[in-house]
Amino acid sequence: MITNNYPLENKDKKLKSSVYTTTFSTRAPILNHVSTLIKKENTHTFICASSLNSFTSSLKESDVFTFKHNLNTDCTNIFFNKNKDSNSLNHVYNDIKELHIKKNTSVIIIIPDSILATNLKHKDVVFFEQLKQFAIDKKLTINLLIYGRDIHLIKKLLSQRPDLCVGYSTLQNIDKNTYLYHVYYWGLDSGMKSESETYLTLSDKNSLVVQSKINTDQPTTLLNIDDESAIYISKTAIENNQKIADTMICSPTNEELDRHLSGVSRATIVFSCSKQDEVRQLGVRIYLLRKRFGQNIKIIVREMHSCLRYSDEMYLLQSGINLIVHFGTRFSSMLSSIEILRGQVLTRPLPSTTEELLNFSFQTTEIKGYINNDAFISYTRELLKHFDVAQTEFALIKLEILPNINPHSYLSMCNIQREGDVMTLCHDAIYLFLQGVRMSDLPIALHNIFTLPIRDIFSSQTSFTTSGRVEHELPNILEHSVSIDEELTPTDSPPYTSSASSAQLILAQHKPLEF
Repeated sequence: MITNNYPLENKDKKLKSSVYTTTFSTRAPILNHVSTLIKKENTHTFICASSLNSFTSSLKESDVFTFKHNLNTDCTNIFFNKNKDSNSLNHVYNDIKELHIKKNTSVIIIIPDSILATNLKHKDVVFFEQLKQFAIDKKLTINLLIYGRDIHLIKKLLSQRPDLCVGYSTLQNIDKNTYLYHVYYWGLDSGMKSESETYLTLSDKNSLVVQSKINTDQPTTLLNIDDESAIYISKTAIENNQKIADTMICSPTNEELDRHLSGVSRATIVFSCSKQDEVRQLGVRIYLLRKRFGQNIKIIVREMHSCLRYSDEMYLLQSGINLIVHFGTRFSSMLSSIEILRGQVLTRPLPSTTEELLNFSFQTTEIKGYINNDAFISYTRELLKHFDVAQTEFALIKLEILPNINPHSYLSMCNIQREGDVMTLCHDAIYLFLQGVRMSDLPIALHNIFTLPIRDIFSSQTSFTTSGRVEHELPNILEHSVSIDEELTPTDSPPYTSSASSAQLILAQHKPLEF
């Protein structure tokens, strides 16, 4: 349960006829928060725009059990979406309006980010206006909880429109056990509070508690050396024929550079990266340096060969670097970037421990290619848990097949090269799950996977890039599942095994098309 010293719920009472909005980057802390709200505020009605299975999928069974128990014990009216999730805020409001909610009570409304439009339109803004008026008419205290990776879509709206709700705050995970709680404004019977940040830690009792000290091992206030112009660089980050200034302090390798650093305060430190297997240890090295010397130093990683994947870049950003200089960038351009960085301070929150940092380092599995429907769903859900913490982009792609073409024939057109990318077949579509891929890179990724243009062999393409939308789509795969003939299954393919299922891996085989 969320403890009382957790500032999300102050001891002062909330105002009647008001709406309080809190956004969550993941679903897990919502369960604890709801359990506290229904006990503290004598909540009369609980409303969730998602189905129960969709809302609780991939969460710990013990947490879900406690959540259900608290709802049934302390809440009078409980409403989940009966079938599929609502697809618009207008539908959500119409459903709420039809419910017989008792006046002068507290209400909890949970909405997934999948309902929000990619660009907030007038009709979406109207939802908040209607909900505010509904709270006034019924004299309700409404706690609106929105979760998912697309919550940034409403951040600007609510932070600049305090007339839409009395309170607005966000809870964002920094690592698996650490959260940053930001209050933009929060009206109570004792007055208005605004612009505060608090770090919270998930305790052994599964409750969020306030951290007493944050980053106490960063002696940023103890070092006042004027070394803003100093550049410490590894020789492995310099080309053989490149001339450098005499003022640069060079070390033979990254390891030597790290070992000889002492007493720096605002200097620039340049490491090299030439192989993908160097990334994990390099991130730990950078993290410890950042913890040791604080936020004023500038740490740069120069890619000497094309080796960094998108997931590697996200991992290095979490470790505390200021800049990645990609392969092919001229040395003089890097020096210009160093000039730009001078005077800047890194404000990105760091993971609490080295172990938490390593959770952002994604170890690509050896599985790739075709897997059956059950294994595909289990594999996707396991990866979603990691990507929510690592804040790495991904994509579930639905490609609807052309009529009168056997779904099996599409295996001859698919050639997945990257480890960790998988596909599965349905009666009417092919599904691909691509890990560590940006939306802007999807056309290139699909071009590399299929031997023919997408527009020529599929009738339509749909991309799902948030956890909520992916979870909502996965049941459709089982509903339209299809089995593959035994002859397509190679005997030497390694199986994919998870806690939920174990399935034989089937790699795509090139066969003649059957029209």
